[in-house]
Amino acid sequence: MSGPFLICDLRPEWNWRPYVTFWRPNNANYAYPLGWSGDYAEAEVMKGGSYYTTVESGILIRFPILRSLVEPMAAAPEPGHIDGDTGPVVRNNSRMRAKLRKLAYGPAISAFVNEKAGAA
Repeated sequence: MSGPFLICDLRPEWNWRPYVTFWRPNNANYAYPLGWSGDYAEAEVMKGGSYYTTVESGILIRFPILRSLVEPMAAAPEPGHIDGDTGPVVRNNSRMRAKLRKLAYGPAISAFVNEKAGAA
């Protein structure tokens, strides 16, 4: 598994949004369409530690995931929701969030846990 990776951001306060949020290229803001989302290299997400991987109250909030695993989950957005109806997007619902968390890049999560254990 060498990537490219997306950074998936599943903040609980964004659960009401219609689509899952991914980071844009170069850590610059957020996007729904996968075409607007940034590709991140394995070395970058591993080096990034808690910047790219965050757990709050035992729930995985932000994490790298292989783009190739996300793309099959994507669909066209509802007309009028995104500029130019740009897609594809990933629907934001509890089933999809659980699936994304299950497919999160394990080595980055392990690095995050080790980073936090070392800080304690």
